[in-house]
Amino acid sequence: MSIQTQAEFYVRNVGDYDPAIKSAVALTEPLVTGFAQFSALLRTIYQDWRAYETSILPSERTKIGIMTDDLENYHNLTYTLDCLFGLATVGALCSQGATQYLVVEKAMFKAVYKKSVVLAFAMLETYGFYFTWYKGEKQVDEYKRCERFHVHYENGEDLLAAMNFIAVQLAGIERKKEMADKVAFMLADYTFILTGNINQAPVQQSIINTLGSVGELWKTLVLVIQGECGLVADSSFNPYVFPNRTITFKQGKKTIIKCGINVDELSIRLPLTFDAAKNLIENRTALPPNIQQNIAGFGCVNCGKCQNQRNLVMVEDIPLCNLPYSNFVTEDSRCLCFELTGMDEVGLIIGVIRRAVA
Repeated sequence: MSIQTQAEFYVRNVGDYDPAIKSAVALTEPLVTGFAQFSALLRTIYQDWRAYETSILPSERTKIGIMTDDLENYHNLTYTLDCLFGLATVGALCSQGATQYLVVEKAMFKAVYKKSVVLAFAMLETYGFYFTWYKGEKQVDEYKRCERFHVHYENGEDLLAAMNFIAVQLAGIERKKEMADKVAFMLADYTFILTGNINQAPVQQSIINTLGSVGELWKTLVLVIQGECGLVADSSFNPYVFPNRTITFKQGKKTIIKCGINVDELSIRLPLTFDAAKNLIENRTALPPNIQQNIAGFGCVNCGKCQNQRNLVMVEDIPLCNLPYSNFVTEDSRCLCFELTGMDEVGLIIGVIRRAVA
């Protein structure tokens, strides 16, 4: 295991500015150029994940399932982004001629970024940032001795202004919003940055990028269950440690299907009614092998709703619970849970959903 998968998820989810995004703020051409430079910088950082694999900790599994050395390496990467966000948040944009730079008061910076700056600053320097340190009016030679410092960037004259703009925009968004400021920053989520709203479109480019080779299967599935069947998509995003998206399709308040989005991976969780499960069992020999294997796992989940498994009905040697499912646990007694790999599986899902919402 390494941080490659996490970094790949992040790089595929970095956004690009789209003029179709409606913004209440007039955006200048240099600012839009700066957005492009910022997105490019983020992709460069995430693609450089090997440079963050510096941990010398013994490799032991943690309670959350990640190895200790991989977790430290992961933090090396994310803390660098946190540091960059801190600089953009507290830095005051200044200019000298055509050159722009950020003036950062050290005390303010330490209040928002409490980790060590050693690795983060060193990594940022490899991407074109450089720093000058000051104590009073005198320039000093290191961060430890300074009271304030200037942040410069040599690979794009509009990037610092764009970072500063993004930080200011995020600071003005209501705290009840679902996306943390630094998450929107680390993914250059321009929809959220410019509108304060989460992009709920299930076929947005970042999702298609993440799915990679199974993206076309996803488009076909969404076209039918959202367009024809009228289900409404609700998206949630976990950005930490094992980053992923979950898109839930609902009919009113009822969840019909949950879809997990990860790098080159689309997982499906589709609870079945008793009749739908019975129909699949009776026709399972014609179904894809992974669906047949899934069906073979139907059975009691010890939910406590009955005694001595009296609600189990044997359907062609498969034990099938006839209780109406009411929560996450009881759903598991007859639920299709698998990774989507082919169009035949898409057709099966569509057929089940069409009958469920009819």
